[in-house]
Order: sequence, then C-alpha cells, then structure tokens
Amino acid sequence: MREIPRLIFNNEIVARRADLRKVNQSTPVLKNKGALNIIFFDGMPLVNKTNSQTRLTYLFHDHWLLTHVDLTVFLGLYKGKSIFAHNILKDRKDSSHEDTLGYFNKRIQNDLMLNMSYFLNLRNALTDISDEESALAGTGKALIHWNLNNKYCGKCGLALSIKNYGWERHCNSCNQHHFPRIDPVIIILIISGNKTLIGRSPHFPEKLYSCLAGFVEPGETIEMAAKREVQEEVGLKIYDIEYVANQPWPFPSSLMFGLKGNTNHTLLDIDKNELEDAVWLTREELKNLLKGNYNNMLPARPGTIARLLLESWVRNEI
Repeated sequence: MREIPRLIFNNEIVARRADLRKVNQSTPVLKNKGALNIIFFDGMPLVNKTNSQTRLTYLFHDHWLLTHVDLTVFLGLYKGKSIFAHNILKDRKDSSHEDTLGYFNKRIQNDLMLNMSYFLNLRNALTDISDEESALAGTGKALIHWNLNNKYCGKCGLALSIKNYGWERHCNSCNQHHFPRIDPVIIILIISGNKTLIGRSPHFPEKLYSCLAGFVEPGETIEMAAKREVQEEVGLKIYDIEYVANQPWPFPSSLMFGLKGNTNHTLLDIDKNELEDAVWLTREELKNLLKGNYNNMLPARPGTIARLLLESWVRNEI
C-alpha cells in the first residue's frame, strides 16, 4: 500500500481510553497533580515558541489560569499521562472579548513561566504547531467547540449536563443523549488529461487556490457528494472517483475525505456564489505553483489534504 505523507491533525498519539472518562470525571482537575493541561481561549490554544518550534504550553495542576476555566474535557492518555483540554471563560463580567483576551495576554507575559506563550489562531497558522501536537490541539478545539455550542437539548430545549468528561451530554428532562458530531466533507482532485482544476473560495486566505470541496448531504455517498459539488460549483461531470486519504479538520468539526476524479470536459460554468475563480493548470504549471513561483497565486498549505492531493498528482503517485 502506498504510504500517505504526514497530515496535520492525523497523528495517533493519544490513547483515547473511553474507559477512563467516567473514572476521571470524579477527580477534580486541580487535584490531579500528574496530569497534563492545555488551555484554549476562543478556540485558540496556548502555545510557546522555542528554537523556532511552536509547541503547546502545558500547565501544572495548580496554575492560576486553571481558575478561570469554564469547561474541561478529557482527551485521553498522552505519553502515559492523563491530558485535559480547558476552555477559558470568553467573556469576563463587564469586559469585551478584546479586553478579556488582552487581560489574559498581559498576565501571561508577566508570568515568568509563561512569558514566551501566546494564543495561536490555529486556522491562520495551522502549519506552525508541531506535527505531533497538532492532533492534541485539533481534538481539544473540536471537542470544546461542540460542548460550548450544545448546552441545551435539541429535543426539549432544557439545559444539558456533561457526561463522560465532555464526550457526551445528557438531558435529565427527556433522557435524550447527545454525542459530538462530525461533518463529512469531500475534497477532490479533478483531472482532465494533463491538467488539474483548482479554485478559490471567497473565504480563503489571500491568493490561495485549492481543490474543490463541499459537505456531504443526507442520503449521499462521498462519491455522490463529489459529483454534485463539482457539477454545482463549476458545471463539470466527473467519473472514476477514487478515495485517496482522509483528515480531521477542526474548523469546527469536519472529517475531510480526499478523492480524485476524472472529466472529459474543461469548459467551466463557475458558480460565483461558491467560488471567486477556478483555473486549469498543467502538471508543470502546478509544480511551479507548489514551488511558489507565482506572484498572484498560492497553493494549499503544507499538511493539508488538498496539498497532499496536489503534490501526489505532480509526482505521479495518484
């Protein structure tokens, strides 16, 4: 089997240990002296940069930041130790979001143990964090986001209680159980002879072009979703769709299915509500784009499944 290059968020470094979730929930975090603790504020993990390497900042059980936490989830065992992800209360009383972030940043810089630490916008700087720890950051971010956005029962509207240390919520009124959701997304490399198609969404960073992507809808397979999305976005019919790889994508909680497909057509009918632009590139042109030789275009970022698809095609691996 062809070896898939490392993707961010994909590392199997955490033993999830569902059997420990109920056990650990009975142990207050501030008394768990052997545990590892990572902190998030508004989805941003607390990190530090040492020798040009960005890594998560781990806190002791009695650190002052942990007294400002409003949510704690248990990620599992990391290097044999329990690891918890904590969310800092976003809005302090009578303070704006910016003031709250400024308050914590100031206190962090005045803390001798943390003065090289800062909150990292994971999406904007997703290649900064170490490959190994990206899985911790991604899982923590996604699980915290789900808990913060599922405080009330979707069936009866009453408040939910947290169970299994953040991996389940339960309604004591109607007995409904709620579990973290993931949203399946297809992302596809479209090939026509010696050309491949890349597009630009209005939500992308400046100049960035990538493979076409879209959510899988109810009742669809990933192949059906790929056909529909490509037809809707650029008016092409595709065939011979093959699975390549997958990647968790915690923005907020997707699972990306990387595919490749072929088409006999190159004339595009671009839906401007979905894409700003879409262009065909030859293998040589894509190779130059990946090398950074274009001033007006940037390729999908390293570590993403889109970059994997593009690089694999350039190298004739798919």
